[in-house]
Amino acid sequence: MRVIGIDPGSHRIGYAVLEKKNSIISVLTYGTIEVPPKTKSPINLIQIRRQLDAILDEFCPKIASVEELFFAKNRTTAARVYESRGVILLTLGEHSVPILEPTASQIKKGTTGSGAADKKDVKSALKLLLGLEELTGHDDSWDAIASAYVGLAMQSSLRV
Repeated sequence: MRVIGIDPGSHRIGYAVLEKKNSIISVLTYGTIEVPPKTKSPINLIQIRRQLDAILDEFCPKIASVEELFFAKNRTTAARVYESRGVILLTLGEHSVPILEPTASQIKKGTTGSGAADKKDVKSALKLLLGLEELTGHDDSWDAIASAYVGLAMQSSLRV
């Protein structure tokens, strides 16, 4: 089973593709889709879509785990993230990839055992769970790995 995990953002989107064969989980790729911060809509959304299309075409995941969004403060930032999230969901739909939407606390709990874990705890847990020496790059990509990991556990809840 191959799953793509996605951590939505307005100009930086974390992604990770994990594969589970028997009981072994491997990280096939992870990183970030990045658009320069001052890139206006719809140009930024087109760039996000093109880069996500390329990842989906190369790795052909069977399911997607896209972190559910929660905002308490900045409405402007929230609106931009929701725009990119819409493009992400549309692109996954066009590739016929079923979507799971775990919350941040579900992802934290699924990787560390605590829904209140911080990013450092999640990173440490992922290294242990997946046998990784090091995780490089932005924490958005680590969040995407965690989302994909939890997506593998949640896949039985999908009705496809």
